[in-house]
Amino acid sequence: MANEKYLDNSNYDFYSINLGKIKPFTSSKIIEKKIYANLEKLHPCFSDFSTFDYVIKSEGSNSVAKVVVIDTLLLVEYKNSHNTSYIKIEELKNKKCFLPKKQKQIKKAFCISCICFVILFLAFTFINKYEKQKMALENIPQIVEKEEEKQVFDIVDFIEVCLPIFSDSKIKVSYFEYNGTNNPQITLHTSGIQREEIENQILSVHKDAKLGFSSTTYSDKTPHLSFTLNCDKQIIRTASFCDIQASFIQIRNSIFSVKGLPVSEEIETRQYQCIIPYNGLNTFFVDLLKIQNEQKIRFEKLIFDYNQDIGNVNCIIVLDKLKCEEVIDFSNFLLVFKKPLEKQKINEIAPKKEVEITDDKVLVGKMPSADGSVILYYRTSDGKIVYEKE
Repeated sequence: MANEKYLDNSNYDFYSINLGKIKPFTSSKIIEKKIYANLEKLHPCFSDFSTFDYVIKSEGSNSVAKVVVIDTLLLVEYKNSHNTSYIKIEELKNKKCFLPKKQKQIKKAFCISCICFVILFLAFTFINKYEKQKMALENIPQIVEKEEEKQVFDIVDFIEVCLPIFSDSKIKVSYFEYNGTNNPQITLHTSGIQREEIENQILSVHKDAKLGFSSTTYSDKTPHLSFTLNCDKQIIRTASFCDIQASFIQIRNSIFSVKGLPVSEEIETRQYQCIIPYNGLNTFFVDLLKIQNEQKIRFEKLIFDYNQDIGNVNCIIVLDKLKCEEVIDFSNFLLVFKKPLEKQKINEIAPKKEVEITDDKVLVGKMPSADGSVILYYRTSDGKIVYEKE
């Protein structure tokens, strides 16, 4: 151990944070939440790309957290270049900082086992002597103070809460966007539903949900509006990079299997754009769940732009940079998008103004529409995807 090298102090920041009096057996989540709140005030540019480790020490009647903060990407590079699973710093000479989760769990399990053994030993030693006192105490009702926790709202909750709303055939969703890693935002464009109906449904289940609405416009007495929902979910990511290339290959194979159309893929920005036919959406959503589980990857951004007239969905998928155990299941999300209009109903709709296709267009590909005609998709000079019937 004497030969171990300490990380240069220019590569990390060290803080002592007074946590006040902490009750015995306080959960690590509550402690880390307090540390996180203090670091947001103390540490410049503290963000999702920063990570921290800590040791709790007693100073007088208070508990003080000795905290080391480091950039997540720098931590990964250091571990890889030094072939080590932890780092050492001068301020915490006896601690192996940033150990992998499994090693921490093993260490925690060993400590808990030791504590349990000591408790059981003392219990069996003195059980006869204090049997009467124990029986008396068991008859006294125990009052446990519980901290009221704020409800956490995530996309999984959104799907469960909102799907019943959109099961009505008169209500339509033409656009869905999920944007962000921590505290993500969900955006929908809807028609056939009023603002108060959405508010009542969501707030009746999650009273802390944060909603925002656009103004409501009307077309032939049908309301059209957009609304956003800010989620409170803190995603736990690892210090390992995702295999973007492997994920892209699986996404590409899924697109071809459902007779979709790949539009673009950018490794540097981790963005994939494609067009999926309505009939292939369910299989595509199942494949996305499989890719998440196999690659331990989560989406940083998702956009589903649905054109019910032609029955195709324009999809933009941005993958997260770091691995994550939590996944998003879209298997039931197909209910949000209504089936493509039948051919006779499409003909009854007033014709829309055609998108002008200029000479600088580039053909992306062809796909059949819901009425059997062929749709030509083009990319314009400003990167937009437009279409016209063949």
